[in-house]
Amino acid sequence: MISDIGEDFSMAVSQVLAQDNIAMLHLLLYYMDRGIGDCYDQMIGFEDDIEVCDALNDNYHDTGIIILRKVGCRWEMRQPGKGLNGLLQNFYYIDRNRLDGMRLRNYILDRAYVMRSRKTSLKIAVSPITREKSVEFSAPYEGVNGRTGIPQKMFRVERVLSEKLITDQVIENIHIAGAKETDILVFPEMLGTEEMLCKVMEALESDWKTNVPALIVFPSVWEKTENDLANTNKSYMILNGDEVLFEQHKRCDYKYDTEGGPVYEDINRDRDKNNILNVIHVEGLGRICIIICYDYLDEENQERIMKNIRPTLVCTPSFSTGSFHFKTLAEAFFKQSCNLVWCNTCSAAHETDKDRNFEIIGLVTTLSKQCEQFNPNSFERIFEGKTKCGRENCKNCIYYAEIPLNRDSVKTGEP
Repeated sequence: MISDIGEDFSMAVSQVLAQDNIAMLHLLLYYMDRGIGDCYDQMIGFEDDIEVCDALNDNYHDTGIIILRKVGCRWEMRQPGKGLNGLLQNFYYIDRNRLDGMRLRNYILDRAYVMRSRKTSLKIAVSPITREKSVEFSAPYEGVNGRTGIPQKMFRVERVLSEKLITDQVIENIHIAGAKETDILVFPEMLGTEEMLCKVMEALESDWKTNVPALIVFPSVWEKTENDLANTNKSYMILNGDEVLFEQHKRCDYKYDTEGGPVYEDINRDRDKNNILNVIHVEGLGRICIIICYDYLDEENQERIMKNIRPTLVCTPSFSTGSFHFKTLAEAFFKQSCNLVWCNTCSAAHETDKDRNFEIIGLVTTLSKQCEQFNPNSFERIFEGKTKCGRENCKNCIYYAEIPLNRDSVKTGEP
C-alpha cells in the first residue's frame, strides 16, 4: 500500500539509483510499475464518466517526462524492441522534450461510456456528406508566416455553401449511423460552421431517446478572424450526442503550388496558442485522437505524434484533392498497432481537374488479431468516391467498417 512507502523504501531506491546499474534500474522500474499500478487501481474511481489531465505526475514540467496510465487495446500486437515502455505494464511515459512544444490533454473515459459491454467489434462509419461544391476559398493574398516571420502567399475559407443542406444531412446521418449501432462516426474537414454545430447539438438534445454514435468527429470548422490574425481550422469531438468533449485544432498549414509560388493555409499565426493534441484513453480501444488532413501527412508532425504518443486509432477528417498519400500511409503504423480512419469529401473534387483522385473517398484499416495474412481485404476497407460509387446523389452517404475486438468476432461491413 502507499502508506507502507516510508523512509526505508526511499533510502533503498536512492541506493539503487546511486549504483548506476542499468539492469538494476530496469528491475526497479519493472517492480515500481507493478506495485504502484495495484495501488493506483485501488485509489482511482470515476466520480464522473470522464477524467481530464495533462499527466498523472505533477512534476512533468521539471522532469520533462509525462506519465500516463496504460490502457489496453484489443487489436494491439506484441511489439519487439519497445524500449523502456516495453517494461511497463500499467503505465507508459512520454519524453516531453520530443514533442517540440506540443502539449497533451488526456481524456480518460470509462469503456461502458463508449461501448456496449457485449459488443465484439468496434463499428466505425465515415460520411463524405456531399459531392456538391460546398466551400468558397479566397484568392491568394499576402501574409506573414507565424513561425519564420517571412512574407508568403496565403488563402482562407470565406464561407461554407449550402449550410442548411449540409446541417440537415449531418443530423440525418448521425441518426442513421446510430441506428446501425455505430460506435465512431467521422465527417470530413472544412464543411462545418459554429452555427451548424449549435443546430446539430440542439437537434440531438431534442431527440435524446434516439441512439447516436458514442464518438462523433464533427466536420471541421474553418473560422476567419479580423485581419486573419487568429484564423483556425478545428474539429469537434462530440460525446454520446450530448456534449462537446474537446476541440482539436489543425496544427500544420496545408499549401498548394502555383506558378507564382506556394500558397499556404492561413491558420495558426500564433504557433503556441493552439498547439495541443487531445487524446482519448479507453480500456480495450487504447488511445484515440483526431489528426486533421495535412497534419497526418506532414512528416515531422506525424513522427512527433505517432512515435511519442503512440495512438491506436487515428481519425483523420479531410478536404483533399488527392487520395494517394492517405492510401499509401494507411498501414504505415501497423507496427505500432495503430488503425486509421480517413474521411474525405467528394466536394473537394471541385478544386481540381483530376477525377481519378476521387476513385477513393475514405478508408478504415481493420488491423486485428483476426486478420488473415493472405487476404489483404481483412486489413482495410476502402470506400469508393464519386467517380466509382455509382450513386445518383449523396443523400445518406455513409460507409461502414468493423474492427474485431477478439479472435472470434465476425467482421462485417456495409457499402
